[in-house]
Amino acid sequence: MIIPGVEMIRSIVIFCLLTLHDPVSSNQCGKVWLTVSSLWRPVAINNKVVDAELEVNWDLDCPANAGYPDSIKVFTADPAHNKTIKPQLTLLLAEHPRGYYRTNITVGRPPLPGGWDEGGGATLPGPHCLKHHAALYKNGEFLTSSCLQIWPTWMYDLRRQLGRLPIGTLMIPGTHNSGCYKHGDLTRRDAFQRYLLTQDRDVWTQLVHGIRYLDIRVGYYPSIPRNNTVVEETNYVNRFWVNHDIIRITPLMSIIKDVRNFLDVARGEVVILDFHRFPVGFEGRPSRHRRLASILHREFGGLILRPDRGVDGLGPTLNDIWTVGRRLVICYGDQQTVNEYDWLWPPMTQAWGDQQTAEGLKNYLERTILGSKRPRTSQNPLWAVMAELTPIPLDIMLKPSGGLRQMADSINRNLTVWFQDEWWKQTNIVATDFFLGNNLIDISIQSNIKKSNIAHWRL
Repeated sequence: MIIPGVEMIRSIVIFCLLTLHDPVSSNQCGKVWLTVSSLWRPVAINNKVVDAELEVNWDLDCPANAGYPDSIKVFTADPAHNKTIKPQLTLLLAEHPRGYYRTNITVGRPPLPGGWDEGGGATLPGPHCLKHHAALYKNGEFLTSSCLQIWPTWMYDLRRQLGRLPIGTLMIPGTHNSGCYKHGDLTRRDAFQRYLLTQDRDVWTQLVHGIRYLDIRVGYYPSIPRNNTVVEETNYVNRFWVNHDIIRITPLMSIIKDVRNFLDVARGEVVILDFHRFPVGFEGRPSRHRRLASILHREFGGLILRPDRGVDGLGPTLNDIWTVGRRLVICYGDQQTVNEYDWLWPPMTQAWGDQQTAEGLKNYLERTILGSKRPRTSQNPLWAVMAELTPIPLDIMLKPSGGLRQMADSINRNLTVWFQDEWWKQTNIVATDFFLGNNLIDISIQSNIKKSNIAHWRL
């Protein structure tokens, strides 16, 4: 039996959870949020390295007549509900003018709360905090706090607000080269992959955190080197790999399994899977595209949403997608293959700046996002900005201590500010490296609520 009003009460509870840890629109004269640094540092006594260290971020935008907060404390539980807990760290803001502080508190790869560890059983909707919280204080008085959190069901949780928005107008958080990760602890040997790995969480964990766009580059390998010999791969499924350019990184089936399992469990979420390039083994081989298409159709079947430009070419609304019951958009970067299969979406435009500095990337993104002609094609209502820095060949040779982690660290916190303050209204998909180093999942959720409010007042 369904109790009248339960649905409304549930929506109110989720909205309260959202505003409780809202890093974008706090009314407490300042906001604080937590990210995870992409950097790592070696340990002197062994081959291990320390990575995934907590970073505290804040923005104090107070009226002229208001006194500014003066300190931030980091806890391993919510200080609003546990008044006796002692802080792990206290920061006096007058001593840290940059607006962020990288701690030596290691987050690691903790169990995901709410039952969201893969295969963990029952999964609870709504946002869930990991153990670390940061709180803002003024003269010892608690003002506001936020936590490092996952939001595995944000689209459907906010369906009353977001349901009428076309997917081409949503701000959708994504990852660049989504399958280029190493799951588990890093060692010094992994430093040699400093220009290959772009993420430090697997695709399942990316989706559970709230990522909804995955950027995939696929290579085809008839034979694989094993134990100093080249072995012919008899199972053609295992011949497909996720690549970073011409280097294979992760078996494609690992990615497919994570996406399928997530869609099975998170029954209202919409995922965009962008097979953007095919850098190895596909040139002049349409049969290999057909093999890949057959795998995708076999694995995802009734979950695949057919191409739909929607009203005004902005794609179907979330309500339209939920009505149909198909929640996976597969964009495919080979038009000839798209022409053969009516369930593949046309190639998606990616705005890629090929920039090496924060200033260069900001100028490129500003021109692209705010320009009068944003790069959406007439066939595909979706488009993505690739908000990461790109090394040049000389970087790889001349900067042995550099790498994509350092480049992500130099840009990620800037992205949080730029999209929060300037670009949220015009952005569709934004993909980044080492996504935990920015706050774009929360920014996207808050931005979509604001977009919904704007659309509502226009009706």
